[in-house]
Amino acid sequence: MSSSEDRRHAREEAAAGVPFVVIPDTPSVLVTVTDSAFREVTHAMGTIDTTLPPGIYRIEQRFGGEVESRFVEVGTEPFTERLALPRMPTPTPVEGTPTTREDHRAAAQRWSTRATHGTGTPTLMVLIRNLRRGWQLDPYALEVAGEDGTPVDGGAGGWEPSGGEEWSAWSGELPPGGYRLRLRREPADGLPLAQALHVLDGWTTLVFVSNGPQGPQPQFASIQMVRHGAGWQSTDRALGLALEAALSGLRQGIDLVSTRQLVELLDAKTLNPFMGIIGAHALLLHPVPDLERIGTLVGNLMHEAPHHPDIAALSTRIGEPVAPVVSPPMLAASCRLLVKADSVDPGVLRDGSVAESVAEHVVGRGVWTTWVEQERGPVGVGARDALVDVNVVAPSSVSPKWSREADPVDRVQRYVMDIASVEDKTVDDVLSSLEPKDLCRRTGLPHKAVDKAIEQLRRPQGEQGE
Repeated sequence: MSSSEDRRHAREEAAAGVPFVVIPDTPSVLVTVTDSAFREVTHAMGTIDTTLPPGIYRIEQRFGGEVESRFVEVGTEPFTERLALPRMPTPTPVEGTPTTREDHRAAAQRWSTRATHGTGTPTLMVLIRNLRRGWQLDPYALEVAGEDGTPVDGGAGGWEPSGGEEWSAWSGELPPGGYRLRLRREPADGLPLAQALHVLDGWTTLVFVSNGPQGPQPQFASIQMVRHGAGWQSTDRALGLALEAALSGLRQGIDLVSTRQLVELLDAKTLNPFMGIIGAHALLLHPVPDLERIGTLVGNLMHEAPHHPDIAALSTRIGEPVAPVVSPPMLAASCRLLVKADSVDPGVLRDGSVAESVAEHVVGRGVWTTWVEQERGPVGVGARDALVDVNVVAPSSVSPKWSREADPVDRVQRYVMDIASVEDKTVDDVLSSLEPKDLCRRTGLPHKAVDKAIEQLRRPQGEQGE
């Protein structure tokens, strides 16, 4: 064969396609390849192994909400590209991520086994950490409170700050049950928000909070559980990245976890039950969830961590009966499951419980159950300026408009009256066409608020204000 024929043969082979391999740093990266006209030619979660004709291509990778892209030239030789992990900030100091720090990992390991407040082995740890050097970090910005709103963290004296203001930790041995995490001082926007935490017998709950330019960001926290006394370990990088990818998927409502990483999350349930809880919610994001697999997982989780409200919520999704839930779950997705179950079976959220009150005042602030607390007032501790709430209702310090929107009964009533106005019907006609459980589902509120709203709407006009 002549040299010209060799070249012609090589060109024909190249036109048919040369091996094209892209290997991301972690399997939960969505890789998309487009050609010079920006037409998609292939995509995959994890490694891409295909053939492409020579040309200019753009490789885009998405992980945890971060997007990075680059242009590459493919010639006549096999092409292989290894992609570094996108520079995604992670609240947990996962090794290999751009925001990890050795002193942050050391602080997590130390204070997950040693209390900053009181004595004993911690059952709860909260670690605030700077994701970028130079940002101002108030080491006492957050407060841990009990289910009734009473602070339990000992004030500023209960926290352990770093010398360089790069992290601040709180840890202590708290009894099992529900707790809340909130800003110590009322925020500038006048919305005193609280975030649900839960402590379980035999386990330590670990909460990693990033500090941004405006202060702590608990709505973007990462949460884990480890056996009591075991402490946090930073060695399993793949598992840490799997958790961050799953949490990002829950925030966006899409499945961002590869099959391999999902298996890692589910396999970790005996050492870290919250990994299993997150994995179950990731399974529920599939177009057709495998309820049998979720049922097996929930059964195993109940064995490892009974009485956890997030596990109770998953149980309702597979049709399993649960004891009345009194403490709010940590995940907003779990809260929605409980509200839905309560609309069908009133009492899943125990009447008068904190879980029911919280469900009536949940606000959309990321992946965690977050709600508006009642007006807070000083507790007489001077410089601490600690804040306490009595019940979970709209704060008087915010605008009247927010107060109306925050009242669950008023929200249901306005929803019904809006339908009546749009469809040119009477309120009674709308109520006759909607079952209470439908109103619960549409408004996202538990049965108690819906029942009260219906009762008031059906009163004679002169009795509406009573």
